[in-house]
Amino acid sequence: MVKAIVALITLCACSAFAQSAARISLDLGSLTVWLGEDKAIVKQQTEAAGMTFVPNGKSGSDQVSVISGDRVYTLAFEGGKLVYADRNWPHDSSSSLPTVIDALGSLADHGAASCRIEHSPISSPDTKTNRIFITCGHRGVLLTYGSVVSDGKTYNLNDVYETIGTLR
Repeated sequence: MVKAIVALITLCACSAFAQSAARISLDLGSLTVWLGEDKAIVKQQTEAAGMTFVPNGKSGSDQVSVISGDRVYTLAFEGGKLVYADRNWPHDSSSSLPTVIDALGSLADHGAASCRIEHSPISSPDTKTNRIFITCGHRGVLLTYGSVVSDGKTYNLNDVYETIGTLR
């Protein structure tokens, strides 16, 4: 009987450890979010951390922005559970980032296989953007450079984002 109880406790402890070790998280400043986390809990923790939780204005959208000072993080939920989060890596503008993106784009175009690498340029009258998505399981990196014209102004993009989950 004692052996059975010890075995049951050990099994429960191992299961609990395995579940927590498999959780995919992302640090957003002083806040950590987890894939599968409940939207209400994320909102509560966001506000407790002194950040602003702003729903995307689009009807039917379950995307939100989390704002902390000049940093903006994107979160997406499905069925009330977190399915995507990103954070940008601040950096100084540099002419080397386009070179890195071009090199990664070439790898993707030639079938690199360790992680999934997708080269996804956008070309339209108002947008000329080169994007590289590097996806390794539930984690990824998005690299972008280019320009977008909005309200007659041109905005240059030169960004690096760390992501978890999938934005649909």
